[in-house]
Amino acid sequence: MRIQQFVVESLGDSSYLVIGQGEAAVVDPQRDVRPFIEAARAAGVSIRYVFETHVHNDYVSGGPELAALGAQVIAPADARLTFPHRPIRDGEEVAFGGVTLRAVHTPGHTYEHTSYLAIDEEGAIKGAFAGGALLIGAAGRTDLLGPAHTEKLTLLQWESAQRLRELLAPLAEVLPTHGAGSFCSSAGTGDERRAPLSVELARNPALNSASFEVFRNLHLAAPAPIPGYYQHMAPINRRGARVFGEPPIPELLSPGELRSLAAAIRVVDVRSRADFAAAAVPGALEIEESTSMLAYVGWLLPFDSPLALVTYDESQAHRVTTDLFRIGYEQVRGYLPFHLWTEAGLPAEAMPFVGIEEAREILRAAKLPVLDVRYRNEHQLERLPGTIELPLDELPRWAERAPEGRSLIVCASGQRSAMAASFLRAHGREAVPLLEGGASDLRSP
Repeated sequence: MRIQQFVVESLGDSSYLVIGQGEAAVVDPQRDVRPFIEAARAAGVSIRYVFETHVHNDYVSGGPELAALGAQVIAPADARLTFPHRPIRDGEEVAFGGVTLRAVHTPGHTYEHTSYLAIDEEGAIKGAFAGGALLIGAAGRTDLLGPAHTEKLTLLQWESAQRLRELLAPLAEVLPTHGAGSFCSSAGTGDERRAPLSVELARNPALNSASFEVFRNLHLAAPAPIPGYYQHMAPINRRGARVFGEPPIPELLSPGELRSLAAAIRVVDVRSRADFAAAAVPGALEIEESTSMLAYVGWLLPFDSPLALVTYDESQAHRVTTDLFRIGYEQVRGYLPFHLWTEAGLPAEAMPFVGIEEAREILRAAKLPVLDVRYRNEHQLERLPGTIELPLDELPRWAERAPEGRSLIVCASGQRSAMAASFLRAHGREAVPLLEGGASDLRSP
């Protein structure tokens, strides 16, 4: 048995190809299934099964894509999927190519959540595909289904972690779906994506807390915001997403075509915030390509709204279009490398910004309203006196009541400040971001 991991940095998630003798399975596949197909081909195996640990809230599953190629989707019986699949219950096993995966009901991240023990040809448990039950140094969030469910799910998450600890040997691997960069994680995790249970026993609060109460307090201490697109993922994954075969390929637009589209749909500039501030298509929204880009898209743009991209080049356009496809944004009408806009002699718009010293003086002397667009959990952990706390994830709701006149926008690094400023400027506000640096720098002498 070989286990190959595939990490999608833009979502902070992992999928796995489990390779047996001539046959393979994919656990928690992303929607772009090309990497799995290529890896299976290279290993000389066919993908026979897709195993889902739960109904995903943070991405569109690639299960239907692989099912269209002949794989059978296996999912928790309580997942209530409405497309063809094989339901699996606690203790049931599926064998392929000398490998066995055994279902272990591990509710907490969701009610139906199921982990899978990976059992090799000799009957040894080599690890657990833990989905959102056990992460690296953390556990999956238990607040995604709403406050009415949080307490119960948190207790279930604790109990599930203890069950997995009893089932796994110290050297068996914890193989989570969610990891660093995922908003499905209850806490920040390091760069590791898989680890032996023995390592997790020493650092994971779900395993080493002295009691459920200790774990609960740590787990729920400062929840991050929930990306806006999450509410759409579970319904899509229950009914099965539309099968494309491959991610859409964006069309190259002429400057004139982009200018015409800009009157009807949102133009999103995914270049760096510094380049955007220097010169951009007038009225464009700045959402630079990053590991958090998809969450920002979900907060700032209506779900699956049509849009056009301003990029550096074709490669970036394809990459970003594929990432948007992963979360159900399927209406990228095309892209334009920004240099073609300027070469066409069309007007570009600069966005004024400030540096650390100027921002400190503005805040110290109260020269302008200062909007702190960090998340609420960041405000709770460390406030910046003299600012108005208006989280970025709530921006569309407060944009129209933002202070009149010129205001300074700050966050933790400058990334969210630039986005918020471009959004507000498109709504008629004169917003100026602190482009590099953030709240911690402004607190420094």
